[in-house]
Amino acid sequence: MAKRRRSDDEGGPSSSSRRHHHRHQIHLVVDDWTKGYSIYKVDLANLDGADLDSLATPLPGPPVFRLESYHANYSHPWFSSVGGRIAAMHYNEEEEDAPILLYDTTTGGLVVGPRAPAEARFACTFIPNGAQDRLYMMGTSKFHGGEDHFEVLAEEEGGRWAWSSVRKPPFSTWKVACDAACHAAHPDGRTIFFSVYGKGTYSFDTETQEWKRHGDWMLPFRGRACYDARLDAWVGLDSTGAGIVEGVVRSCDVVPTGGDHNNGPPPACNFVKEKMVCEDWNRTKNVALTHMGSGNFCLVEQRFRKGVDANIGDNVYLFYITTFKLRYDKDGEVQATARRTRSYTMPNESTGYNWWVFGM
Repeated sequence: MAKRRRSDDEGGPSSSSRRHHHRHQIHLVVDDWTKGYSIYKVDLANLDGADLDSLATPLPGPPVFRLESYHANYSHPWFSSVGGRIAAMHYNEEEEDAPILLYDTTTGGLVVGPRAPAEARFACTFIPNGAQDRLYMMGTSKFHGGEDHFEVLAEEEGGRWAWSSVRKPPFSTWKVACDAACHAAHPDGRTIFFSVYGKGTYSFDTETQEWKRHGDWMLPFRGRACYDARLDAWVGLDSTGAGIVEGVVRSCDVVPTGGDHNNGPPPACNFVKEKMVCEDWNRTKNVALTHMGSGNFCLVEQRFRKGVDANIGDNVYLFYITTFKLRYDKDGEVQATARRTRSYTMPNESTGYNWWVFGM
């Protein structure tokens, strides 16, 4: 039987009782003060379609939550989501393990969750599974040549959270963290697909813990892709132009889970026709995409502010937030519709390197 790691917190409603509707706000996590990180809630109803640097405003404040975590010791913290909560975790070399913190975006409450397994603290990758309100974590016991581990965090009866060990993948978790890789939850609610550079594409059945290989090809995404029922396809950021042309949105057909697909063909893919980021691609620093539910997406672009010297350091960056839906046009191409945009100044104190967006 898998070893269980429980939290001491008993409070809060069961995540399984939460309903997943179209969400009308996003939460931005930004390293905007010397002692840690702030979570800002941005109401998407306030997006007014203005795509001008001169109309940028500060992020709506005050922050809904602040997490103290000194940048000197925690230069690369890990944030992810599980259910309607934002999960935060990090280690330093002096700690053998550390608890995971769970901020409830609905109630504003904070749960100190169970200590994450110390043996998985390096090369750590979070994989949310919204259909089950679970958070999967891949990691290794040390930076190079460590043992692979695959863990899952879930809420049990009584509101307690626990880590469980699950079957290890047939590829190195170090490659998932360090090489080009992506993951996508299947609409069956139980299967997660993984693509790993140089290894191909695999699926993991969360109920039977069975791994299955589907081919040498890779899904065309960077990071996480989400299922859009309107398209009956996965949607995510393109991986082929990562680091060169950021912010290209792609879709691809959902890969079947059944049968023997060890050498199956790759799924058919499409590019979204419209350009979703700045026309001057040199200004785009980073891009994140999140699914809001009911076919609604939100793309957050971090770009250099026009006419501002990148060496100045004050409000050099802007957040450009764009919401949109996708549909097939008469030619069968994927088209972005209902686009709305607004720009926000990045806090002066932010380094511009650490930020995350969650659609909840």
